[in-house]
Amino acid sequence: MGVTNILNQVDGERIYEHVLKLQGTRHLIDAPRELSEAADYLHSEFERYGLVSREQTFRVPSFKGTFRNIEGAIEQGDDAELLVVAHYDSVENCPGANDNASGVAVMLETARVLALRGVGNVRFIGFSLEELNPSYALRSRQLAQSLGLKDSQNRYTSLHVHTNMKKLLELQRKYSALGKGPADAMAAARTEIEAQMSEAESAYAKRLEEMYEGITPTSWPGKTGTMGSAFWVEEAIRSNKNIMGVLCFDTIGYTSDKEYSQASPAGMKPEMFQTSKLSNLTTGNFVVALGDINSGKLIQSFLAQTELDSSGLPCAALQIPFDYEQIANSMRDVLRSDHAPFWRQGIPALHITDTAEFRYPYYHTPADTIDKLDFSFMTKICRATVATALDLTGR
Repeated sequence: MGVTNILNQVDGERIYEHVLKLQGTRHLIDAPRELSEAADYLHSEFERYGLVSREQTFRVPSFKGTFRNIEGAIEQGDDAELLVVAHYDSVENCPGANDNASGVAVMLETARVLALRGVGNVRFIGFSLEELNPSYALRSRQLAQSLGLKDSQNRYTSLHVHTNMKKLLELQRKYSALGKGPADAMAAARTEIEAQMSEAESAYAKRLEEMYEGITPTSWPGKTGTMGSAFWVEEAIRSNKNIMGVLCFDTIGYTSDKEYSQASPAGMKPEMFQTSKLSNLTTGNFVVALGDINSGKLIQSFLAQTELDSSGLPCAALQIPFDYEQIANSMRDVLRSDHAPFWRQGIPALHITDTAEFRYPYYHTPADTIDKLDFSFMTKICRATVATALDLTGR
């Protein structure tokens, strides 16, 4: 069967159905049942496609409960594996249609099509706990409640608190992006606005600094976020798993044709990117593929497949010419997904995304719902991914 015929089997209706099924808060503290149901859904879909399915369970220090990474694999021969991955959890009070039901849906449809083809060794993984560490999340919530900053429904108790805590977190993200570890970033943020803070607000920030003490710009993946993928990579390294590369989907469903709807993280400029089927990188109607110094082959393969008439996907690709250590200390924003633990181990990986808050105005909000998504765009991403898998596995 020719590549075009295979890509034509990608079904946008199925992608829509997956997002519809998964939409809803899938949060480790507020909606643990829904988080578990999402894992069950992945498992049942992988089995329905005839894949070899597996659950990898893991725990988080100082938190009760077991979490699951869900795998489905096409296993043929001893060649190195290509991984296609996406996280299935969400932040609190967020339906997570784009972040990251969109990525899970495209991963599942890629799995179905490649399973029909019987392509080489490809493993699909749904990761849990990409968003945050449940122990830190629960402790910070309980601390805020004990200091009177939040009520029993996890709402800030006054406008003053709401304003200052929002500013504190924004500043922490700014200093983190500049290369500071979580504790140092929080300390810098607190220092900047402490004159405006109440005694309780200042105490809260100081306790968070203590909680994050010892976490560095290079060690935070697997400690404050990307928990499931970090655990999976650690086990893969111990077992000497042979990994060709990783295609990581995270927040891939939103486009905008408005001029200047696309922003960029600090340190990135449009002229740094290779492009396919687009000329204007300030309008958010393309997918971004980011790789590190080890990921050139993946980038070139994916970019080439976006050129195919049967995929026709506008794409901007960037191979960052740095290793993990350099990226972690200067470009933290590009580590905020499940590709980061792979990069840390020198494993080639692509972060495939619509760039989240750099384009998507509903990121991490209750408005992240299915009606915001561009399913034609997601279908094109799926086709380009299927073609990339065929190219990389030589099938």
